[in-house]
Formats: sequence, C-alpha cells, structure tokens
Amino acid sequence: MTGIHDNPRSTRPAAGMTLVEMLVAISVLAVMILAVSSILVQTQRFISAAQASRRSHAMAFTIARIIRRDFRRISKDGFLYISSGNRLVFSTAGPASGINESTSGDGSIICYGQQSASGIKYLWRPEYICSCTTGAPSPDINGERVNVNFSKLQLLAAQNADANSPFTLQTLANTVASTTPTGLQLPPANATQLKNLWQVLVTNIDNFQVSWTDGTKGTDGNLKWLTGPMLWTHENQTNWPRAVRITFFIKDPSMPKELRGTAYEVICTVGQ
Repeated sequence: MTGIHDNPRSTRPAAGMTLVEMLVAISVLAVMILAVSSILVQTQRFISAAQASRRSHAMAFTIARIIRRDFRRISKDGFLYISSGNRLVFSTAGPASGINESTSGDGSIICYGQQSASGIKYLWRPEYICSCTTGAPSPDINGERVNVNFSKLQLLAAQNADANSPFTLQTLANTVASTTPTGLQLPPANATQLKNLWQVLVTNIDNFQVSWTDGTKGTDGNLKWLTGPMLWTHENQTNWPRAVRITFFIKDPSMPKELRGTAYEVICTVGQ
C-alpha cells in the first residue's frame, strides 16, 4: 500500500536589504557625496584664484610694458616732474599723433597718476601732443593737445627763474598734473563717456606711488629711493635721476582677498 507523504520545500527569506543595511548604505553614500562636493568646491576656488591671479599678473605686465615704452621716449632736452600727489609728468621727443583727433606734433607730454570715477580707482595716463596753434606757447590743454611745441620747451626752461614769465615748465607740469578728466564714468554709458577712456590705462588699481633714485645707496647697501616733488629740466642734465620706481596694487574684485595685497613694481632707467 503506497502512502502519500508531504514533501514540503524549505523556505528562504526574499532577497533584499534590511532597513539597517539601507540606512548604512545611505549614510556612506551621503559622506561620499559631501567629500566629492567639497573637493569640487575647493578645486573651483583654486581655479578661480589661479585665473584671477593670472589676469592680475597679465595686467601688471601690460602696465610695465607701456611705462617702459614711454620712458624710452623721454628726452633730457625736455623735463621730468614728480608732484607731491604722486603724479608723474614728463616730455617725449619725436613725431607724435593723437588717438581721437587728427593732431600731430614734434613731441608729447605724458602723465601718470591714480584717479577715481564712479567709485572705481584707475590708472590715469593722458598723452598730450605738443602742438602750438597760436603765436605764443601756453599751458592750455585742448582735448589731446597741449599748446606748446617741443622745440619751445628749452626756452621755457630758461624762463623758470624769471618771476615775470607767465609760462614756465613748472606751470606746464603743474597744469598737466592737475588737469583731471571730466565727465568720466566707469563703465561708460554713452559714446561721449566711451571717448574719455583714452585717458584710462587700467582699472582696479590702488596705492600708486612714484619714487626716484640718483644711484646712491644706504647703509644697508640698497638703493635709496626718494619721494616728494621734484622737477628736472634740460638746463642741468647731470642731476637727473638714474631711475624712477612706480609701485601699485591691483585689486580685482574677483580675486580672493588674500591675493589683493600683491604689490607690483616697475623700475625704469631715465635717459638711457
């Protein structure tokens, strides 16, 4: 007699994760995501800082190149002036032409200084073409033109000691150093304001300083750099400075604060 016997199969739990395992996995994943996010943020900050630093160095290199180019054009037959307000004014010899005007002359007068407009500090660099359009030279500035020929500068230097002379090199230098641009807005909002940008070399600059040396050294063996107002003319070319030093900061708002304190220095020999 054959009997029928039950042969039940062994039961297993359904495949899957327990609640505890799931919580552990989520926690590990969250930690990994936070770690990767932190690395990405730090990497992005590093890249941004590197890009801002590169822009700053490139800007400083451009400024230095323009300053050195201008200094190579200085003629000791003219003048060099450093004002008390850290304005640098000097004359250059040779054919010169304007940017916005059909003005040409036998030299130019260049000025460097720090200005501000619309709350933005910028490096001011006007270049006035020496072009005398009247019978007598004068310190009058009209657009990009100053009413004097370079050939007249030597005569003006000879009049510096004459109290009755209405126009001297000191008067000319003071006029150029104090003729600040009017109607300038940064950034420009119209064509007129855009035209004024010919006087702006670069923005986001601060602490522009000018000093000079005659080549003497201090007790530490380093060059002595002097400051303060000084005028050199062709009448005594032997007392001209050996070099002029210009220092400034570039403070790009996009740069990290720790990088905004980088000082740049440009040293140029004079008349060489």
